[in-house]
Amino acid sequence: MKRKPLAIAAALILIGSFATPASAHVSALPGVSSAGNITDALTVGKNNTLFFRVGHGCGLEADIKHPVTKKTIAKAGVDTFGTHAFSLTVPVEALGAAGTTAPRPAFIPGFRTSLVKNADGTMTLTWKAISRDFDSPNGPDGDVATTSFFDFGVRVAFAPSASGKKVTFPAKQRCLVDVAAVKRTASTKARGATTISVYETWDGSTTDEVKDNNSRSTAPSVTVF
Repeated sequence: MKRKPLAIAAALILIGSFATPASAHVSALPGVSSAGNITDALTVGKNNTLFFRVGHGCGLEADIKHPVTKKTIAKAGVDTFGTHAFSLTVPVEALGAAGTTAPRPAFIPGFRTSLVKNADGTMTLTWKAISRDFDSPNGPDGDVATTSFFDFGVRVAFAPSASGKKVTFPAKQRCLVDVAAVKRTASTKARGATTISVYETWDGSTTDEVKDNNSRSTAPSVTVF
């Protein structure tokens, strides 16, 4: 039986306001079809490859307070903190006809991968840097002049039920922020240096968190025709 091709839009439908740091984003890029063609006409079945492009680290749009020490961390440019981990939630429509075909992550030197099956049937795939030296795109020192990008590849199996739908892949970046030690004074308690996580979340929800203050912009998506 001849399989019906699924034409997938090349552009990611993303993204918050272009006037603020939240305009930086994660992009979904069609990749390689199950027939091995570099094309945006992917097919139902296995071995369709998509790439998710991360072009920035995590930024703060407002000052936040450390959840334990309550020390204020000042807002900074969008490229201040490199991405230490990147998570992608793969929807059921991209897990094969039975919803059980696990996504296959691309091997990326310097990163380990993990896969978790969620209660709603989706699967969350995470790439995590083995050290701060591999944080993307700008490493632990947060070079704001860096303009490099990074692609995370995943191989999925689109189910027939995906035809005619926009399929979304909620994504989250986790970045590490170093908080300096505080010496004891007459009015301040001594606190040791620590590291906390902040996030850039692309899932389209309206929920906001103290360590995730980028307004949780639209999730990356592809449209299946």
